[in-house]
Amino acid sequence: MKNIYHSDIYKFEEPVNSYWEDTTKETFNLDKLTKDLKSDVVVIGAGYTGLLCAINLIENYNLDVILLEAGKVGWGASSRNGGFCSFPPIKISFKKLQKIYGKEETKKFFKNSIEGSNYTKEIISNYNINCDVTGECNYILAHHPNKFKQIKEQAETYKKEFGIDTNIYSKQEFDKIGHSGTEQFGALSYKPGFAINPLKFVNGIARYALSKKLKIFEHTLVNKIDKIDNSYDVKTKEGSVKTKKIVVATNGFYQEGLVPQMNSRILPVISNIIVTRKLTKDEIDLHNFKTFSPIANTKNLLYYYRKLPDNRILFGTRGDFIGSDQSNLNRSKIMEKFLKNIFPNWSNISIEYNWRGLIAMSQKLTPSIGKIENEEIYYGFGYHGVGVSTAPWTGKQLSKLVFSSNSKDLDVSKIYKGLPKKFIFPKLRIFYFRLAVLFYNIKDKLNI
Repeated sequence: MKNIYHSDIYKFEEPVNSYWEDTTKETFNLDKLTKDLKSDVVVIGAGYTGLLCAINLIENYNLDVILLEAGKVGWGASSRNGGFCSFPPIKISFKKLQKIYGKEETKKFFKNSIEGSNYTKEIISNYNINCDVTGECNYILAHHPNKFKQIKEQAETYKKEFGIDTNIYSKQEFDKIGHSGTEQFGALSYKPGFAINPLKFVNGIARYALSKKLKIFEHTLVNKIDKIDNSYDVKTKEGSVKTKKIVVATNGFYQEGLVPQMNSRILPVISNIIVTRKLTKDEIDLHNFKTFSPIANTKNLLYYYRKLPDNRILFGTRGDFIGSDQSNLNRSKIMEKFLKNIFPNWSNISIEYNWRGLIAMSQKLTPSIGKIENEEIYYGFGYHGVGVSTAPWTGKQLSKLVFSSNSKDLDVSKIYKGLPKKFIFPKLRIFYFRLAVLFYNIKDKLNI
């Protein structure tokens, strides 16, 4: 099976050198699959989507499920994202969504997006997960004066069209409740929204899943799927599982070649994060950084950042195009400049962590939930960097689909349903992305 990036980003056997790994010492040390087994359903990928799909299949439908994970539980984006519970999971404007799908489907899509955010909060409460929840909303920050009008219109549309609780803050108002800086010209807030420690969250879900007797095998990379009559043989290096149904829940870490119908439809994009050392109260006050709510700005190639409970600043943006450890280090140095350009009073503050992961984009620019035609293979992917609210909810929806084998029973907006188009000349996907980044960089420099 082929991967798009350098092999450094696919070291399934190694934990990610992240702030989350350093502050979350829980490990499950689950077995590797070393024999041949049978089950009703095999789920591939033990992140938010796979775990919640498996839990719902066990709890609601009493099915026998085996979950296979190439690394350790949550090894992919589920344990290394920025911990932003935000919405919607798209890289397309709501105006374009309305144009393509119509007003009613767009309304339903936003309703589903809000459900996703609320479902994440429910899981934290129902599964009793201590994952350092902070903030009471999400902020979208105008990074330039001419973007304030845009967020004002967005706030009005969110409220009027989709019933979303929004507020607008001028630069002066946000200086008092949010932070100051060179790229702060007012903000909008929307609810629901908050931030979490993503590794503690995924571990809490896994702990609950194990209490429900879900069989999870770690360090078990699926390398082949054979179809024999009406069942599948899911093969790994040292074992296999015979099953009637398969759920592919690998998102940006999907291994090309595993399911022919899914090949060439996902564009994995690297997203990088840096985290500062702990800041003193006096240092925090230099930019009056009050809020613990997650913040994303209005750049086309957006910056996202937040204050962590121990007064560090987490800062993320688009990653590199290569995926090697060296390119990760190079990118972190560039990101440090971005951070210090916005917050010049922190020019002497050191960076203690840098890491990256893969988000999944597609030509649809929205998530995809569905079933491969004439097969009992199901998929959920394409969260476009908004997986904390979307992936657990997608897992729940997938469980209904897997049980009924019929998407007509799925009460979700059709914007979610079905596979995206294949990329033309898929080997050029990163080249296409480079061109898009170049285009958006120009737009950001011109502030349009």
